[in-house]
Amino acid sequence: MSVVHRASDETLAAFAAGRLDEGLALVVAAHVELDGQSRRRVQEFQAIQGAILDAAEPVAMTAGPLDPAELRSLPDAGVAPHLTEADLPHALRPYALGPWRPIGIRIAMRRVEVPGSESRVFMLRAGPGIALPHHKHTGLEWTTILSGAYEHEYGRYAAGDFDEADAEHEHTPRVDPVEGCTCLVAMTGNVLFQGWLGRLLQPLVRL
Repeated sequence: MSVVHRASDETLAAFAAGRLDEGLALVVAAHVELDGQSRRRVQEFQAIQGAILDAAEPVAMTAGPLDPAELRSLPDAGVAPHLTEADLPHALRPYALGPWRPIGIRIAMRRVEVPGSESRVFMLRAGPGIALPHHKHTGLEWTTILSGAYEHEYGRYAAGDFDEADAEHEHTPRVDPVEGCTCLVAMTGNVLFQGWLGRLLQPLVRL
């Protein structure tokens, strides 16, 4: 696996410090699990934060989707092109997964139950060659690609990559014509489809 797109240092530092909403942290945890370089970066941030904490009064920390202590023992993960339950990231294991439900032609969604999260978390699976409508967001859309790939105006995103979009991004994802794509997504705010086709689809799609 050759990861090209990684979470920003700001995001990885917030993850290392346990400052992210749990749904957003779960998607970062899956990326960190799949990419050794991001994992080492998180460990660097933890070391810096640990040195700062040594000089401060101790405060209990709540465990996140991936216990920081587990980071050192995780190997660089490979992801099968066609995911089975056993192929899913370890970070997902504490959470209940809903059934796959179709939300369009050759597109399906699976809810991930993250109690107390302010973000909506789900897995999304799209068949080869699917082109999603041009859209933007009113909040964050963080995505870790689990298998396959897609591309849009900001590049090509394949297994292990992290797509960190916010309200300033507009894109038109196109799924790999051979592999399709399965990804893990955390979203705040709403999706706003653009153009006449998007406006027709808007009432029909609830992510």
